[in-house]
Amino acid sequence: MTFKGFPRSVRYLPVPAPMFGPLLEQIKDASGFIITLRIIWMLQQKKGRLRYVSSEEVFGDKILSNALGSKEAIQNSINMVVKGGILLQIRRENASDAFMLNSESDREIASDIGSIYESNDQPPDPWEIENTPPEIYSLYEQNIGILTPIMSEKLTEAEDKYPAGWIKEAVGIAVEQNRRSWAYVSRILERWDMEGRDESGDGKPPRYPKIDRLL
Repeated sequence: MTFKGFPRSVRYLPVPAPMFGPLLEQIKDASGFIITLRIIWMLQQKKGRLRYVSSEEVFGDKILSNALGSKEAIQNSINMVVKGGILLQIRRENASDAFMLNSESDREIASDIGSIYESNDQPPDPWEIENTPPEIYSLYEQNIGILTPIMSEKLTEAEDKYPAGWIKEAVGIAVEQNRRSWAYVSRILERWDMEGRDESGDGKPPRYPKIDRLL
C-alpha cells in the first residue's frame, strides 16, 4: 500500500535532535528506530511530571506488533536501544518494567518509580549533557507555546544565527517580563546582535529592549 502523503492539518511532534544525527550512525538495525520513535510517541501522549511507558503498553501496541512481528522481536529491539543508552529501563516493585528516554531530566526522576536497569557494560552518557543549554524546540514549547512548522523554521534560523546561550537567556527574559512570544525574544536577540550584549561581569543585567519599544 502506497502512502498518500501528509495532509495539510498533520500534527507535528518534537523528537530529540540526536535521533537525526549521531543516533543514525549508532542504531544499525531499523527495528531500533521503530521501537524508539513509537515509544517517543507514546510518551508524548502522557501527562504530568512522571511520563513513562509500561512494558504492557509496549507489547500490547498494535503498531509495534504489525511493524516488528513477534513479542520476541519487540523484546530484542528494546534490549538493543536500552543497551545503547537511548531508553531507560526502570525496574518496579510489584509492577512490570517501565521505559523512559535516557535524558538528564528523566534519569533524575526515574528513582520515583523504581531503579534504573544497568547492563554489565559501562552505562552510556545520557542525551542531555550537564551545562548544555536546552534544545531550542523544547525550550520554546516549555516557555512560549505550541511548536508549529513555521515556528520550527524560525527557531532553526535563530539557532544558526545566534549563540545557544543568547537564545536561552532571551527566552528567560521574556518569561520574567511576562511577554511569552517569539517576537519579543527575537527583538532581544536582534538588539544584542546590533548593539552588543553586556558581558562585563560587573553584576549588571545584560541589555535588552524596553517592553514598550518592542511590541
